[in-house]
Amino acid sequence: MTAPLLLASYLAVTAVPVSLLLRRARWVVYAPRTAIAVWFGLLSSWVGGAILLGCEVTEEAFGSGLWECCLEFFAEPGPSRHEAVPVAVGVVLVFGVPARVITLLLRDVLRRRRRQLRLAEALDVLGRPVKVGGGRVMAIDHECPAAYCVAARGGRIVLTTAALRTLPQSELSAVVAHEKAHLEGRHYLLTTAAASLARALPGVPLFTSAGPAVARLAEMAADDAAARGTRRETVARGLALLVAAQAGRRSAVGTTVLQASADHVAERINRLLDIGQVDGRRSVVAGAGWFVGLAVAPAFVIAGTAVFCC
Repeated sequence: MTAPLLLASYLAVTAVPVSLLLRRARWVVYAPRTAIAVWFGLLSSWVGGAILLGCEVTEEAFGSGLWECCLEFFAEPGPSRHEAVPVAVGVVLVFGVPARVITLLLRDVLRRRRRQLRLAEALDVLGRPVKVGGGRVMAIDHECPAAYCVAARGGRIVLTTAALRTLPQSELSAVVAHEKAHLEGRHYLLTTAAASLARALPGVPLFTSAGPAVARLAEMAADDAAARGTRRETVARGLALLVAAQAGRRSAVGTTVLQASADHVAERINRLLDIGQVDGRRSVVAGAGWFVGLAVAPAFVIAGTAVFCC
C-alpha cells in the first residue's frame, strides 16, 4: 500500500495546505509569471497524481491493471460491493477526472473564442483606428473610461473616447502597453484555462483558488511589461486615473475581454510603487524552488515508487 498512500497524501497536501500557502506567499507578487507557471505545474501534477492513484487502487485491490479489472468486473455476474468500490474509484480517477477537465477546458476556450470573434467583428464596424504612443488602437464612443483587449483576429486594443479624454498621453501609452502585454502573453488562454479547471473540480481548493490567482497574476505580469517601456509610477498613475474615472459609471465591456479594472487595484498600485525595493531575482528563485519541490519532484518520486516498488 505504499504507492497509494503516497499518492493520496500528495494529493491531499497539494489540494489544501499548499494552495493556501501559495495564495499567501509574498514572492508571487514580485515574480507573477513564475507564479503562474507554479500554479499550472501544481494543477497538472495533481491531475496526473489522481490518474496514477486510480491505477494503483485497482492494482492493490486485485493485483491487475484497471482495464483488466473492469473487464472482469462486468463479465462476472453479481459482483460484490467490496469489489465494486475500488473499481469505481479507479474508473473515476483515471477516466472521469481527465475527461471532465478536458471537456470543460475545450468547451470554455471555444465558447469564449466565438464570443471574442463576434466582439472583434463588432469593433471593426463601430470603432475607428487612432494612434496612441506610436501604435494604433481602436476607439469606440462610450461615456465610461475603459481600456481592454480582445484576443481575436490578430488582437484588438480598445479605448473608449472617455479614456482618451481622461488620461494624459504618457499614462495612455502605459495603459495601451499593459493591454498589449495581455495579448502577447496569451493571458486570455491562461485565465480561461484556470477558470475552466476551477469549474471542473469545484470541490478541490487547489483548483478553486487557481482561477482568481491566475487572473490576478496576469494583471501584475502585464503591469510589469508596461513598466519596462516607461516608469512604474506612470503605469500606477494611469491605472489609478482610469479606475477612479470608472467609479459610478456603467462598464463599457463584458466578461469576454481582459481589461484594466478595479480588481486588486490598490495592491497593484502599491506593488508598482514598491517593487523597486525588492530583489526580483530572489523571487524568481523562490518560485522555481516551489515549482521543482511541489510540482515536479513529488510526481517523479511517486511515479517511481509506484512502478518499481509496488
